[in-house]
Amino acid sequence: MRKAIKPSYLEARNRLDAIGLKPTLARITVLQVLLEAPEHWSNARDVYKDLTQRGEVISLSSVYRTVSEMLSFGLLLVQTDLDGKRYYRMNISEHSSLHWVHYKDAEQPLPFFDETLRERLAEVLFSAGLSLDDTPITVHVASSQLDIPTPSCLASIGAHLRPSSAEHFSIGDNPMPPFRLRLLSYALISLTAVGCLGAAHAQDSLQNEDDVYALTPVVVSGSKRNETLERFNGAVSVADRFVLEDAQVESTLELDRVFPELYMSHSATFLFPIITLRGVTSAQDFYNPALTVYVDGVPQLPIFAAQSLLGVEQVELLKGPQGTLYGKSAQGGVLNIVTHKPNNTPEFVARGGVSSRGGYQLQAEGSGPLVQDLLYGSVSLLTNDVNGDVRSDVIGSNRLGGVRSRAGNAKLRLAPTGSPWELGLSAGRDCATGDQEVYTLYDDYKSRRAYVLPDLPHAYRDFYQRRCANSFSATGQYDFDIWRLSVIASSQRADTTRRWPLDAYFPQFAEDWKQNTQEVRIATRRAEDGEQQPRAWDAVFGLYRQEVDLSRGYQFDMVLPSFYRVVDSNSSNRSESLAGYGDVTWHLTSKLDLTTGLRFSRDEARTSFQGDQMGTAFQGRASGSQNTWLGHIAAGYQFAPQWRGYVNVAQGYKPLGYNLAPSNVEDAKGYGRERSISYEAGVRYTGRDVRASMALYRVDSKDVQLYGDGDFGYQTLKNVGDTRSLGVEFNTEWDVSRQLTLSAGGFINDATFRRFEDSSTCTGCKDNDVPMAPRYGLTLSAKGNVPVGQTILRPQLTVRRTGAHYFDSANTLRQSAYTLVDAGLAWSPTSNLELMLYAHNLTDKAYRSYGFSYGATGNFAQVAPGRTVGLTATYAY
Repeated sequence: MRKAIKPSYLEARNRLDAIGLKPTLARITVLQVLLEAPEHWSNARDVYKDLTQRGEVISLSSVYRTVSEMLSFGLLLVQTDLDGKRYYRMNISEHSSLHWVHYKDAEQPLPFFDETLRERLAEVLFSAGLSLDDTPITVHVASSQLDIPTPSCLASIGAHLRPSSAEHFSIGDNPMPPFRLRLLSYALISLTAVGCLGAAHAQDSLQNEDDVYALTPVVVSGSKRNETLERFNGAVSVADRFVLEDAQVESTLELDRVFPELYMSHSATFLFPIITLRGVTSAQDFYNPALTVYVDGVPQLPIFAAQSLLGVEQVELLKGPQGTLYGKSAQGGVLNIVTHKPNNTPEFVARGGVSSRGGYQLQAEGSGPLVQDLLYGSVSLLTNDVNGDVRSDVIGSNRLGGVRSRAGNAKLRLAPTGSPWELGLSAGRDCATGDQEVYTLYDDYKSRRAYVLPDLPHAYRDFYQRRCANSFSATGQYDFDIWRLSVIASSQRADTTRRWPLDAYFPQFAEDWKQNTQEVRIATRRAEDGEQQPRAWDAVFGLYRQEVDLSRGYQFDMVLPSFYRVVDSNSSNRSESLAGYGDVTWHLTSKLDLTTGLRFSRDEARTSFQGDQMGTAFQGRASGSQNTWLGHIAAGYQFAPQWRGYVNVAQGYKPLGYNLAPSNVEDAKGYGRERSISYEAGVRYTGRDVRASMALYRVDSKDVQLYGDGDFGYQTLKNVGDTRSLGVEFNTEWDVSRQLTLSAGGFINDATFRRFEDSSTCTGCKDNDVPMAPRYGLTLSAKGNVPVGQTILRPQLTVRRTGAHYFDSANTLRQSAYTLVDAGLAWSPTSNLELMLYAHNLTDKAYRSYGFSYGATGNFAQVAPGRTVGLTATYAY
């Protein structure tokens, strides 16, 4: 295994950008291995072995495909030994029209030039849908008199070659003996075309030329079996670190920049993210996001769904219920975050930046071996400050509405080289403080002026939210036969503080959260390439246990005209879940798969609370339990190498429970589980220049958990009715040329109440729109790479359109459709340094991100940030 220092991912990315080859994780990791020893000849299996020893998740076929792509784009050179095995190394020559011929007995390759040959070779490649740039060509022959046979795919080429007389060549002052150029041309076209088309050897090539140029398969770790995206029987979107960096995504709340089908916002503060996917939303159930967030296999606390992204390799959005693949309930889908695994190669990335309104970012990540081939470690640190742009003369600030984060993570990985097992430890802390819970009058949001009473006492002129979370996890895995056994245990502790003025009132609360999870999972490993007997089935089975405890103190004070404590309460809630799940995919034929899954869960919930409301004491204690069975069935068919279709039916649920913010005796009644069933049919295309996917879906939800009776601050969670969501979503990416990629993605959605139980907050709401579920969304993007001297400029432009939607079930608080424009320009002055100039909301569009009604006091809204311009510098080693 190589001991050289691994080139940075920026250096590898710049090389790919320079030749117009889209950077992906697979291409970057393979290229980094080859760059470590650019003059060393490596077989694809050697590269694969090197990568797997480092802990990279990649298949042998992906390595073959990747080196074939790089070869065809002139980034690599190839030679074939007498056994037909092919070896690759970096093409370190300067681009020119000079070609090379390598004799078996010669110590150095011999140069020659033949423009007619190059023109003819370009014609041959063009007829196959390929192109020839000015990259030097190398030919390896046994001797000048060797008769090299033409492969069958090029059998007709030799007859069309023009005869050429013998030529004399020399290296320096040393003349070379004459040889017939026609023979050399014959060999050159035969061997070079074979190298480009990949038809020389079954083990070292792909049989379809579109396979060579299609993107290397994306591995979806969220499938639990490391399936490729192309073979997954469901809707998945994947964004790797390069996509995230280009969009300046620094937290989970910004992932809608890279996932057009996802709507993300927050209600009041970052503590309560609003996530809507396919009409399934957590708009009013503040403590239970519609999507379950996982980080390296660990489910996150609901108030920790909005968190900083540290050391992320890729983020996967699995759409629809995932209960037969994941232990924690995942009704709307799963947001699976995969971070970097430390390995034998040292890496270091530092990033710093500044942005509008005095914002800044500092981030550093380092990883590498602590004991070579045995123990590895990594450390990630981040601090950033994002100021808002809401102003208040009363408070004396024009930067309200911002958030400041401090986060860190450390990992240890024990993985002896060649061993079937590994162990891991991870510890992290993420603290965020902000003044986001600031509101404008609903119809005055464009002024960005906070609603604060001018005579509010100074002691209550305080917008403050804080959340600190500590996360710990221990993991282990063991490979045997076709199986991988995985064990994950995790613990999260989070405390929150929140206080803010609202009209003449001053609410405040403090919470302590504790979550412990354990999961044991056994799954088949992805079949190795070249297995003699294709596997007839693949499966995943798991057991899951979860405990969540919450202690909460809440005060609601009236501070004008004089102080009066309206509500003072304390509560504790506990929930426990046990689940067993399994998912089996039957490979009925080489093209047809059938998947079936089953899940059983037992959920228990308890609540205890007491308090005083306007002089009247209240208290409650209750408990409940419920068993739930869920099923899953899907089928996929490979119509062609580039085309795959699938159908998927899955059940999901949210468990029973009690209001986590109790304010009266009604909260002891609790609410029952919410159930849903999702139907979808989709198609996916992965071609040479175009990649596309589309899915039609219908989601029926029964006994939806939303706030019912009560004014704001006194509402009670209950099962309000049934909803149905119908829609279509799509994603398309087109490589117009090596320098330009266009993409389009979005959704059309109709989510309505089919049944609604009347309450004081909503009467006659049947057929109303589900809150926070936009009617449509559309994202258009253009990305380029422009060579400028020895450097690359990467401009990008994104336009996002979000359809109209409501903030309440009564459909009285409406946000009209709006359009956002983002732009960026990246430049790498050196191989290890990148500068990025960017602008979010370039047109400074004002729109509401949240709204609510506060009885007779009026309606209020939060306004999204305006134009933000920033500059970041990234150094990678």
